[in-house]
Parts: sequence; structure tokens; C-alpha cells
Amino acid sequence: MRSPDRTVADWIAEGLTTMALHCSCGHYATVTLADLPPTLTRTRLGQNARCAECGKRGAQVMRDMKAHYAGLEATGWSCEPKPWPARS
Repeated sequence: MRSPDRTVADWIAEGLTTMALHCSCGHYATVTLADLPPTLTRTRLGQNARCAECGKRGAQVMRDMKAHYAGLEATGWSCEPKPWPARS
């Protein structure tokens, strides 16, 4: 059984303030959840999004990871990539 489609209200209740939209052309944008109707679903948001770069309708909706990592960093946590060990 499929879980119900998440809504803007669900995300706000989780403490999220923004979501990321990714177009197939490579353009990336963030939307502020407070500016959207609370009953708007993830599916509808993705379907109705129009890329400001190429004009294509439809986008992949994801958590705004820049905001996520900024929130973690504010608590003192960070994730710094380590260099790969040298090959011998």
C-alpha cells in the first residue's frame, strides 16, 4: 500500500521552511513553504513547477539540503570530506 502524498502542511509541521526543485535541464531553485497553500501535495508541486531557465513544466521535489546542512552546522556539527588515500 502506498503512503499518502505529503503536503506543505506536513513539511512545515516537520520544521522545514523550504523545498528544492530540480529541473531536468540542471536548473535548481528553492521555494519557501510559507508562500504555498498548506494542502498542496508534493506531486502537484512538482507537476505545476515551471523552470525559470528553460521554461519546461515539471520538476523533481526534494528537501532543501543546503538549508538542512546549514541547520546542522548551526548546532556545531559539520561534515568535511576527507581526501582519498593515495594509491600505491
